Amino acid sequence: MADETKTIELWPCRYDARCNVMNCKAKATTLARSGGRRMKQYELCSVHADQVAQREKLKGREIVRREVGR
Repeated sequence: MADETKTIELWPCRYDARCNVMNCKAKATTLARSGGRRMKQYELCSVHADQVAQREKLKGREIVRREVGR
């Protein structure tokens, strides 16, 4: 059975982490989460988060930007 993700959620990253993209040394500002049968989460800098959002939108996936109240 295929694990078909339909939605990518972008959350603010509230802890210290580096971007998960290889060779990127920037601080992570966004958590990218994909659902389906198995949840996946990646810490990304703002540049890479925007690139992922654009790429996944072209694949027909919905991009949801979440904000956390203080």
